[in-house]
Amino acid sequence: MSTYHIFYNATKDIQWATDAPTDSTIISTQASAGNSHMTLDLEQIPECDKWYVNNAEDNLVAYHSFSLNFSATTIALDGTVTITGCPAGTEIFLDGVSAGTYSSGTLTLTGSMAGSFIIKFVKDKYYNFTQKIQVSRYT
Repeated sequence: MSTYHIFYNATKDIQWATDAPTDSTIISTQASAGNSHMTLDLEQIPECDKWYVNNAEDNLVAYHSFSLNFSATTIALDGTVTITGCPAGTEIFLDGVSAGTYSSGTLTLTGSMAGSFIIKFVKDKYYNFTQKIQVSRYT
C-alpha cells in the first residue's frame, strides 16, 4: 500500500495522481489552477478515467457501467427497438449526432431507414457505451 496525492477538479474528476513526494508549492500551484488535493492510502495509483472523488471528498468511486437492455439489435424496416435500464441524464447520440438527453421510462426507436446505425450513450461518471443497430429492408 502506498500514499497517493490526488489532484481533482470542481466536478471531482481526477486530473492526476502520484505517489512521489508532493510539497506545499505543488499543492498551491494546483490550487491556483482550480484543482483540489487529497491523500489516500491505496494499493495502486488511481487511473484518471476509471475513478472520481466522492461527494464527501474523502475517498474514490469507480466509474459506472451502463446496464442497458435491448429488445433487439437487428430489426426489419419500420420495426422497433426498446431500450430499458438507461439512467436519467444520459445523452444519446445517433451516428455521432446528439439525439437528446434521456429523462425516464423506456426508450423506443423505430427503424425508418435501412442500414446500420450506431447509438452511443454518454453520462458523466459512466463509461461510454456504444451499440450497433441493424435495420433490414427484408425480414
